Amino acid sequence: MDDDIRAWVKKFQKDWEEKPIEYLDEGGNWKQDSDPLFSSISNAIQSREYELSVDELLRISQWKLQSGRNDSNIKENSSKEVAQQLQIAQEVSTDKEAIDALTELSGIGVPMASTVLTVSEPSKYAIIDYRAFRGLAGLKPDIVEFPKYTEYAEFLEHFRTYLKSPEAYEYYMNHVREIADAEGVSAREVDMALWAFDNEMA
Repeated sequence: MDDDIRAWVKKFQKDWEEKPIEYLDEGGNWKQDSDPLFSSISNAIQSREYELSVDELLRISQWKLQSGRNDSNIKENSSKEVAQQLQIAQEVSTDKEAIDALTELSGIGVPMASTVLTVSEPSKYAIIDYRAFRGLAGLKPDIVEFPKYTEYAEFLEHFRTYLKSPEAYEYYMNHVREIADAEGVSAREVDMALWAFDNEMA
């Protein structure tokens, strides 16, 4: 992978600028955030101390999937349940515990839970999906070098189970934060770069 992470971030932004995410502003009005760094929606959620309604969760799911195929599952939750689980996710000390809290909600697997966390706090969290996870191999080829069998096997196992495994998210985030710290970017920017790189190579 080209080591210019910021160039890949810009490519992601260009590809996603026409896919805004909806959120409620301070007055309770629906707004659109077209910034893939989630500047407006994250500020709105943080300003109300991470309170999130089921309607906003529905919009986040629709943005992540670019469809409404998960709508019926999301609607099984109440706004009280959604707000409570996100509060718990913000108070725990590990990525695994945060994912565990959110995946108790209907329609929320690990990738969707990671999206909720990232939309709420993009400087701290990153979205996981198969493209971003696979993109790690491009930026950190040492983790998939076959001679280092233990590391290679660990990567493959977490990649195989990332849809349901909070441990896989923790593994992913350890690498994402290491890259973010080294490059002076946010966790969200790393996942954007990884996604754009893998999408380009696919």
